[in-house]
Amino acid sequence: MLNLVGSGDMYLSTVPDIDGDGYEDDALCFDIELINAKNRRYIGTATDCLSNINLAGTGIQLVGTTYFYMPEGTLVTRGSTTVQPVLHPTVTPSGQVITHITGASGDGNAVIAGTGRFAGVQGTVRLSGMVDMTDFTGAEGTPIVFDCLFVVDLDG
Repeated sequence: MLNLVGSGDMYLSTVPDIDGDGYEDDALCFDIELINAKNRRYIGTATDCLSNINLAGTGIQLVGTTYFYMPEGTLVTRGSTTVQPVLHPTVTPSGQVITHITGASGDGNAVIAGTGRFAGVQGTVRLSGMVDMTDFTGAEGTPIVFDCLFVVDLDG
């Protein structure tokens, strides 16, 4: 299990083609620390990129493309993600206030690229996360605080 933890300031970037037109797609990206959820040790960094963002009821639906940068290589995954406001006051064990719960899952291959140990692998990914969007305005440089767990099950 991989844990994205910390605050990342938003910057504009692009991600590999989502809609099949052959062109990269625009994304709002955030760089965050990557922790091994099992032993709580730092194992690298991650870049979480959000595209195709649409309001849906009280929440948001988007496509998340996440780059995991680890010593063994880079793993890039993608999933359709739901973001909803919390219904109860929510605080992490470290005291971080949480404003939104986020999640994604699927039974198909969620890996879109890999290098090193992750070259050519396929697998499923499940995201269960919490974010604090208190200071996020949508403008470049504004932060989102992440505490997101990714369960990655690779076939290769």
